[in-house]
Amino acid sequence: MRDRMMLQAALLALTVLGAGCAHETQPAAQLPSQPIVRAPADLRVAVVGITKRPLAAGELAPFERAGLRWEYGLQIADTGKVGVRLEQVQNSVRSLSGVASTKTIPLPSRVEPNGTTTIDIRAVLSTSNPEEPGNLRGVQELVFLGRDDQGRPVQFTVEVPLS
Repeated sequence: MRDRMMLQAALLALTVLGAGCAHETQPAAQLPSQPIVRAPADLRVAVVGITKRPLAAGELAPFERAGLRWEYGLQIADTGKVGVRLEQVQNSVRSLSGVASTKTIPLPSRVEPNGTTTIDIRAVLSTSNPEEPGNLRGVQELVFLGRDDQGRPVQFTVEVPLS
């Protein structure tokens, strides 16, 4: 329980677009129709319980006029006999209008051999111009980095459509 609370606290600030993150403009992203997971064969990663809600006026930064918040869980299951220690996650949020925000967050977590860990994730997109719907749709890409119990590097990627 303490581990899950630490993870929730660490991921609470995961994706507020504009809060201390690096920004760049890229060509408009393609929106996948469903989550995409690229993980080693001995890890099963599932996106569960996606919810979306509008941001309340008090949650918007100055000059923002609209925003949406997504919340979901990542269930990470180890199907091998070697546990995995997650160390950090590289979080990127790209709106369909081409604005991107990236942040690396420490992620002290562990998946026991043949065990399952759930990590709570939040993503936020906001805009000063709600007339451009591409500002409130996009993709969240999470790149998890860690090591297995034998010291080998572990990496997996999850892309979640924000629509």
